[in-house]
Amino acid sequence: RALTKDELSRMTIKYYLTQTGIGMNFGIITFLGFIVGAAVTGQTFHMFALENLKQFAALKAMGVGRLGLIRMVVLQSAVVGIQGYGIGVGVASFLLMILLKSLPNYAAYTPPHVLIGSFIMTVVICGIAAIVVLFKILRVDPAEVFRG
Repeated sequence: RALTKDELSRMTIKYYLTQTGIGMNFGIITFLGFIVGAAVTGQTFHMFALENLKQFAALKAMGVGRLGLIRMVVLQSAVVGIQGYGIGVGVASFLLMILLKSLPNYAAYTPPHVLIGSFIMTVVICGIAAIVVLFKILRVDPAEVFRG
């Protein structure tokens, strides 16, 4: 049967994704990477909150309102998320560039929707981590600063 280049390409990709274990393995690895990334991000933010709880309590004692604390944590979460995303995409692109130069026939392609999806998931992970941290920070007693 005669096929165009695009038809053969789609048929080959469909075969490997549905008739072999590659599709399922790739999905499982992606899911586990998301879970591990979310856990590490959440733990890092939680440790940040615990280590700086007295400083947040001091800010509350000085009159910084809930909205001010929320803005601080959301800004920190956004900056860390964007920096992490940028570093991750940069390192991955650099390694892919090196790989493609050393193996010229290696077929590697990262479509734009993968980068956009990664960015959206990064924002979601950082948002969830910020919410968890905010529960701890907003409940801290400002009097804790003055306790020995």
